[in-house]
Amino acid sequence: MKQVLILNGDIEKTVSTGFLINAYKAGAASAGAVVKEIAIIDLIFNSNRLFKNRQMADLEPDLQKALNAIRQSNHIVLFCPVYVDHIPTKIKGFFDRLFMPDQIFSTQQQSIDNNFSGKSGRIISILDEATFRDWKANKKTTYLSIKKNTFEKCRISPVLTNTIGELHSLENHYSQKWVTKMEKFGLQLI
Repeated sequence: MKQVLILNGDIEKTVSTGFLINAYKAGAASAGAVVKEIAIIDLIFNSNRLFKNRQMADLEPDLQKALNAIRQSNHIVLFCPVYVDHIPTKIKGFFDRLFMPDQIFSTQQQSIDNNFSGKSGRIISILDEATFRDWKANKKTTYLSIKKNTFEKCRISPVLTNTIGELHSLENHYSQKWVTKMEKFGLQLI
């Protein structure tokens, strides 16, 4: 049975992000997957790298649970709103803390434990109105730092991406189109 982990990167937990997540979950559940969701904003951790006596400090309990969930999953889906051309600090801190090579280096095993090969990923960037206008004009991607520097460096492959404009209403054609796509992606477990 496939394990799907949804990372909700919406710092405000908006209705529109929840709308898309629920559609993805419904599709994945229809395909027989076990779906787990983590809302990053609910986790208690320091976004900055911590040191204790000049050594890397242990992960906080919430980050340790998140890392275990990532390790147990087969497919990771990140829903990440992008506001005025940036990824929220707490979201960036989540990835900085969990995926730094020296953070998950295991001295007992003498190996780097960030090889997540065999896992696939998807990043759904949900842009605010100004960022979406800019994206339509120059197609500047907003998810590359997480796609290239986090997922792909940890051998998560393939990593598929989607860029969605702001969902003003959940009932309009644009929103319904994306809900249908999310359910289809979930059903196909991609």
